[in-house]
Amino acid sequence: MKTMLAAMAILLMTGPAALAFDADTQAIIDRHKAGKLVSMTDMAQLMRSSAQWCYINQDHTCAWTDIYLEVTDTGATFEIGNAWDADTDIAFTDEGVFKDDRYICESGKDWVPSVRATRRSDGSVIGGRMLWELKAAIEANRSAETLDCFDYVYLGANPDQEVVTLRQRQYTDGVHVEGNDVEVTLHMNSEDAAGLLWRW
Repeated sequence: MKTMLAAMAILLMTGPAALAFDADTQAIIDRHKAGKLVSMTDMAQLMRSSAQWCYINQDHTCAWTDIYLEVTDTGATFEIGNAWDADTDIAFTDEGVFKDDRYICESGKDWVPSVRATRRSDGSVIGGRMLWELKAAIEANRSAETLDCFDYVYLGANPDQEVVTLRQRQYTDGVHVEGNDVEVTLHMNSEDAAGLLWRW
């Protein structure tokens, strides 16, 4: 009886940590060390497993976020969200294409029609003429389109927080733009992800 109770106690202590990541995510973590490039095959699994990605995470606030809506063998559809200004948050749907099992590249999709907006003060939805004018401002603010590509370097994982940390690297015309490297935290726990905020 004492042996059984001891075994149950061990399971209770180790169970949550062991179950912090799903099996597929844990397998990816186990075969990576800090500084190792992550294949797009593994990235696709991390996209599927994650609740939300947070770029440049500062005290649970993000410069922008991704939520992966659909991931296939050839690419992904995702929702990007960020603060447009001090008063307005926006979110829109975009697509990326996988390349050479290393990169996800911009598809060139016109995402402006998909823009949704809310007020930062109370989360109320912006619609009608205000949304129309906002979309026009976003369109006017877009620079000449280049179809950039991105790869990812593994930095670490925190099983207690259920977070995987990567470095995203940007490539324009095949050239690494070092100044645009950003750290991104992949939040696997949906409750944790729901607490992320966009920073202005």
